[in-house]
Amino acid sequence: MSVYKPKGKPHYHYDFQFKGRRYYGSTGCSTLRAAEAYERKERHAAANPVTVRPPITVNEAASLYQDHVETLPSWPTIRYMLEELIAGLGGSRLLSEISDRDLQIFFAKRRDGRSNASVNREIENARSMWRRAQRSKFDVGEMPDWALLFYKVPAKPPRELQHLEEDKLMLALRNDVVDAVDFMLKSGWRRAEVLGLRWEDLNLPAKSAVTKIKGGDYVSRPLTTALVEIIARQPQADTEEGKPFVFTYVCQKSRGNRRKGKRYPLTATALRKPWAQALAAAKVTAFRIHDLRHTRGTRIVRATGSLAAAKEALKHKRIETTLRYAHVLDEDVRNALEASEVRAPKSRHSPDRKSVKKRKA
Repeated sequence: MSVYKPKGKPHYHYDFQFKGRRYYGSTGCSTLRAAEAYERKERHAAANPVTVRPPITVNEAASLYQDHVETLPSWPTIRYMLEELIAGLGGSRLLSEISDRDLQIFFAKRRDGRSNASVNREIENARSMWRRAQRSKFDVGEMPDWALLFYKVPAKPPRELQHLEEDKLMLALRNDVVDAVDFMLKSGWRRAEVLGLRWEDLNLPAKSAVTKIKGGDYVSRPLTTALVEIIARQPQADTEEGKPFVFTYVCQKSRGNRRKGKRYPLTATALRKPWAQALAAAKVTAFRIHDLRHTRGTRIVRATGSLAAAKEALKHKRIETTLRYAHVLDEDVRNALEASEVRAPKSRHSPDRKSVKKRKA
């Protein structure tokens, strides 16, 4: 019997086994009925144990997420977002203590000088960090309602670099970075793919390259003759650090371990200043470096009329992403509509209305 009253004791005790484990102790009840009810609760608790998840701070969650994403091409951007998140929310705060309101206030401040789309990318990054902590069995409290945190982003066609703007921009760029930018425009690759391209990734006789795309997957990419020519004229960096990379830049000012006049791997940070200077000199406005990729996608669709070709060239995983370039096909639709409005010329033998009326009379 699992409920019993020991001799000389005022309260009933329970003693049972579940899955090889023994559960026993005092019920604290002086009547058999109450003791049996207590014992049923203990059995239910044994069969349905409550798992207590350990707490996790913002700092710890960021480190956990870093282990998952630091090999991705987009890691430099993710790292920047994580650093801002830690600084804004407080690295020692527990995720379980951060409310939706805390996040709303933080991301509202991030909108200062940034587009809604840029802030939304930071929200997506924070959401991924929270979910990684939750899946790793840490206590994140009530999961934030991320859908309510995102900002409205007006749908608009991608910014396209006009050919005249392209000529001016290429002339304004520094000689040591112009080839990398030209490669981005001609290939449609993401910036991280171009800057991360190594000599060992190339098979120039076969005119192909292997790159790591967004998400961490490796893909084989065809190289056009123009792209091969750009690669072929790249100098080998004269430092061990730069030798593996195709695109390098000339250091303009000695700083730290870097020396003026030496070549080093071209990074997003090193490209930022010459890119901004070239945009200003060429008077190209409202144009981001990622718009080079948009320009290539637009030109592919305009030249081929094929969204499928653009999808493959840009390595989109979903056709929905490529549909942003569908506006280029509007001209074809417009021409079709106008063509359908053209009337055939009247034949010499086709009777006019007056002659038809006379016949009827």
